[in-house]
Amino acid sequence: MLLGGCSAVKQDIAETAETIIDQKESEAMKEENRVLEAYKTMQQAMIDKDIETLDRIVKDGTTFTHMSGKTQTKDEYFGEIADGTLNYYKYRIANCEITVSGDTATLTANVTLTAKVYGMSGSWTLPVNAHFERINDDWIYSN
Repeated sequence: MLLGGCSAVKQDIAETAETIIDQKESEAMKEENRVLEAYKTMQQAMIDKDIETLDRIVKDGTTFTHMSGKTQTKDEYFGEIADGTLNYYKYRIANCEITVSGDTATLTANVTLTAKVYGMSGSWTLPVNAHFERINDDWIYSN
C-alpha cells in the first residue's frame, strides 16, 4: 500500500510541475503577443500618420536608421511622417521571433514595407531587430 501511495504522490508532483510549466509558457506567450501587438500598433500609426500614438509608444531618445544609413531622432522621424516626406501604406511581418527577458524584449523579423519615401515608391523587405522596454506595464519601442 505504501508504494502505491508514493506513486500517486509522484504523479501529483509531476502534474503540478507540468501545470506550473504550462502557466509560465502561457505567460511568456502572452508577453510575446503583447510585444507583437505593440510593434503592429507602431506600424499602423506610421501608416495613419498618427503622431500622438507614435509619441506614446516610442521611448524618448530613440533614434531611427533608414535603409540608406541615415539616422534621425524621434522628432525628426515623426516630422517627416507628418509632413508627407515619409508615406507608409502597408506592412507585412514574416519570420517573426520574439524574445522576452524581464522588462526587455526583442522582435526579430523580415518586414515588407510598401511606401513612398523621399520621392521613391516601392516595397522593401527589411531585416528588423526591434527592441522594447516594459514601462508601466506597456511595451514601448526603444533602441
